[in-house]
Amino acid sequence: MRVPNDVAVAQERKMLQAKCRHYGMKVQFITFDSGVDANKALLSNSVQLATMGHTNAVVAMAARIPVKLVWINDIIGSNEALTVRRKAHITNWDSFKGKSIATPFASTSHYSLMMLLKHHHLTGKVRVLDMQTPEIVAAWQRGDIDGAYTWEPSLSALTDGKVMINSRSMAQRGYLTANVTLATNSFINAHPNILRTILSCLNKVHLQFENDPQELYLDAAKSLSMPTSVIKKQIGTSQWLNTHQQEAFISHTFRTQFFNTAQFMWQQQTLSRPISRKDCAQFVTVRFLNSGGQ
Repeated sequence: MRVPNDVAVAQERKMLQAKCRHYGMKVQFITFDSGVDANKALLSNSVQLATMGHTNAVVAMAARIPVKLVWINDIIGSNEALTVRRKAHITNWDSFKGKSIATPFASTSHYSLMMLLKHHHLTGKVRVLDMQTPEIVAAWQRGDIDGAYTWEPSLSALTDGKVMINSRSMAQRGYLTANVTLATNSFINAHPNILRTILSCLNKVHLQFENDPQELYLDAAKSLSMPTSVIKKQIGTSQWLNTHQQEAFISHTFRTQFFNTAQFMWQQQTLSRPISRKDCAQFVTVRFLNSGGQ
């Protein structure tokens, strides 16, 4: 998807292209409309790496697509949120009863929405509609829905809406979501050093985001042909962890959250099989982070 992430910045700076050229490899960037399409491409080996929401990574694991989760692009923040129509007269959580809320099913936004409804004892009391982001914007403009949990740029297109909660706040409640990168097992086995090099490039972007994000906003804006102000809003309060932070985060927090997400998705009947903690531990690896974990 065309979003202002670390890959967009690295692409604009030609970092990945230059590094992979040393290995005699050419880099091609392909845009998918959804994590579902990205998983299909991974399964057919049409691509070797793909970035998606961690919920679609859970789907890939359950479907036994031969891949590993090797990188966390960002922990989602204010760039995903639940927005409601002001005319819907939603003033508190109880007033959500009977309302129609749209979100792309199997996405990080869907997971956040369902956890939110569960938290407020609204499961089964709200009409949750499966729509892709362009459909959400169109339905909002027609007045067909009362609200939506979605991400940028569709989030900003929900004009005259009121944000009830965003994914940064959901993470603070214990319902963390992230965008991640999967790599095929065949690529990992054949080219482990190239994978380490790619992740090292992305890590340089993350380090700059920590220390001096302004140049990063400019490069992302060039890559996506968008104003810098829009890019800054779309990135929002998302967190870009460096390799050392990722190793600790994955080991102590993320694998557990990944398992919890899988448990929820199995209960929702969106997975082909139940997932164990061992499955998650084998699927989510820090082995290719340059800090040298396992």
